[in-house]
Amino acid sequence: MPKATSQQQAEKELAKEMKALAKEIQKIKDMEFIQILKQPVKLLWFSFLKGMMVGFGSVLGASVLVGAFLYVLAQISFLPIVGGFVQDLSNYIQVSQPAETAPQEEVSPSENLNENQ
Repeated sequence: MPKATSQQQAEKELAKEMKALAKEIQKIKDMEFIQILKQPVKLLWFSFLKGMMVGFGSVLGASVLVGAFLYVLAQISFLPIVGGFVQDLSNYIQVSQPAETAPQEEVSPSENLNENQ
């Protein structure tokens, strides 16, 4: 007889777990994300907005990293080994800027190296 009661207890616990599982599945069905997946227009809109935010974040992050890199390069321009390279890079950036900025005399990197020596 003890086997029958333990089997009945196991069945009761299994039934209890099944009810809890059914409740969780219903919660998942009610989630807004699942509802959005069922509506293609909303899904496309949210995907578009997500893509815009990822693109904006990438551009912003790249700008910060490039700015920090250029700042570090400007700080180490006095080092004799790297200084010439940084000066050449700075001249190249100034030469390649659009004409609307302040006009500056164009100096090629090779001329600049000859002047420094």
